Amino acid sequence: MSGTTAYVIGNEAYVSAEYARAEGDKLWSKVWQVACREEEIEAVGDYVTYDVGEESIIVVRVAEDRIAAYFNVCQHRGRRLTSGCGKAKGFVCPFHAWSWDLEGQCKGIVRGDAWGDALAPEDVPLQSVKVDRWGGWVFVNMDPDCVPLREYLEPAATMLDPFELQHMRYRW
Repeated sequence: MSGTTAYVIGNEAYVSAEYARAEGDKLWSKVWQVACREEEIEAVGDYVTYDVGEESIIVVRVAEDRIAAYFNVCQHRGRRLTSGCGKAKGFVCPFHAWSWDLEGQCKGIVRGDAWGDALAPEDVPLQSVKVDRWGGWVFVNMDPDCVPLREYLEPAATMLDPFELQHMRYRW
């Protein structure tokens, strides 16, 4: 280990609001992150919310073979739509009761007629987040221009594939 220099991270990395904001802007909004295990959202309508920094993401099974992810925010007033985990047929904003289906399409705007031609449900779908699966885990990435998950995980994914992690389950 000759020539190795230790690097000490200062306390500000753990307590500074400015440091946390920079992490959100430069790290968490750009990398693939584990949001849940596939078995946590086994049936259509099962969802979990994944929070990191100031962001919140809904991860939901929309079909037997498809998982979607959306920013957990109402397109009208920016309120969070849900928290924790559960089963849903869609998501409803607790503020003005706007609603979306599991595909992220707006299904209801309370007093939508008041908007006239200025706003239609197709104008306000939930904002998608990149989602992919590997080894039984569901990953999300807020960067629409991110590299594919498999590429991001290499070379570790290839080294771990023989262990068939997708067949493992929590024991506790």
